Amino acid sequence: MVKKEREKNFQEWPIFDENDIEAMSNVVKSGKWWAGSPGDHSGENIWKFQEEFASFQEAKHCIAVANGTVAIEAALLALGIGLGDEVIVSDFTFVASASAVVAANAVPIFCDINPETFVMDVDQVEGLITKRTKAIIPVHLGGNPVEMDKLVDIAQKNNLKIVEDSAHAQGSRYKGKRAGNWGNAGTFSFQASKVLTSGEGGAIICNDDELADKIYSIIDCGRKKNHFSYAHFVYGTNYRMSEFLGALLRSQLKKFPKQHKVRNETATYFSERLNKIEGITTMKPTPGTTELGWYIFPIVFRPEKFGGISKEKFFKLLNQNGIPTDNCYPPLHSLRCFKEIKLRKGIDYSNANWGDLKSNNKNFPIVSDIYSRCIEFPQRILLSEKKALDKVFDFISSLKK
Repeated sequence: MVKKEREKNFQEWPIFDENDIEAMSNVVKSGKWWAGSPGDHSGENIWKFQEEFASFQEAKHCIAVANGTVAIEAALLALGIGLGDEVIVSDFTFVASASAVVAANAVPIFCDINPETFVMDVDQVEGLITKRTKAIIPVHLGGNPVEMDKLVDIAQKNNLKIVEDSAHAQGSRYKGKRAGNWGNAGTFSFQASKVLTSGEGGAIICNDDELADKIYSIIDCGRKKNHFSYAHFVYGTNYRMSEFLGALLRSQLKKFPKQHKVRNETATYFSERLNKIEGITTMKPTPGTTELGWYIFPIVFRPEKFGGISKEKFFKLLNQNGIPTDNCYPPLHSLRCFKEIKLRKGIDYSNANWGDLKSNNKNFPIVSDIYSRCIEFPQRILLSEKKALDKVFDFISSLKK
C-alpha cells in the first residue's frame, strides 16, 4: 500500500480524456472498422492519421502498420534486403530491432554503443562492414538520435541502405531534421508505453514516392494502390493498422506537442539534479540534438559510490519506495536466441559477430559495462511535477549514506 501511495506522486500512463473515448466510440458507431484501400476508403482515420503523422514528422509519406516490429520488416523488404544480407544494428535495443532482420532472412551484426549517449557508436560502423553488408539500422534509444549525418556519409560511401529505428523517437530532432528522415525510411512504434500510443501500432515514414508504394504493397497483401483488390503484384502480407488505432492516434497526436515540450523541459531539470550526485550519470543527448522523444530516462551508477550496492538491489530499493523504475534492454548479443543461434533454419549465421564464444561480453565492452550498471525511469516520470522528481533525487542521494 505504501508503494502504491508513493507512486501516486508520479503521472500515470496513458493519459486519456473524453476526446479519446469519443474518437473510439465514433468508429464503433460508424460500422467502418477498417480503412479500406487508397482508392476505396471505408473508414477515414487511417488515411488522415498518415497525413497528420507525416506532417508532424516532416516527411512526405507515412504508412501505418500493426506495430513497430513489422514496420522494420516491411521497410527492409521494400529496400530489397534479404537472404544472407548483413544488417548492422545497435547492440543496445529491444530485440525487435534485430528480430526484424532475422524475419527478412538477413543477418544482424551488432555494433557497440557510445558510452555517453548510449546509442550506436558510429565510429565503429565501418569496421563491421563486409561485402555482405547491405543496410544499417541505427536505433534512437530513448529518443536520443544517433549521429545521423556521419552515418549517412558512411552509408553513401559504401552503398548501404538506412532504416532508422525511431520507435522511441517521436518528435526527436537532430541538426534540423526529425528522426526518421535521415535514412531511406524511419520506423515508429505506438505500443502502450510509447510517448505516442494507441496500445499497439506502428508507422513507416519516407520521402521517396517509389519506396512508399513498395512499402504499401508489402503491408497490404501485395496490392498496388488504386488497382483491383484481388490483384496481387508482389509478395506481401497483412500488416495493416485497424481504424480503431488510427482514430485513437489522431486524438493522442493532438496532445503530443504539449507533452513533448514538458518532457524535454523536465528532462533537462532532472538531468542537472541527478548529475550532481557523485556516482550517477544520465544519458547525454547526442550533440546537435534539439528535441528528444524521451521514451525512457536511463541512468548509470557506480556501485563503489553507493557502498558496493548491486544493480538488482538498487533497482529493488527504488521500486520498493514507490519510484517507477525499469531494467534496461539486455544487449542483443547476450540474448539466448543469438547466443545459442536459435533463429531461422537454413540461414548461414557463421559470419555473424555473435553466437557461442563470440557473444562474450568482452567483445562488446561498452554496452556490457553500461548494462551492468544501468536502470531507467519510464517516460511518464518526466510528466510529473518537479517536487516528485526532487523526491527521486533525495532518495538516491540518501543511498550514499
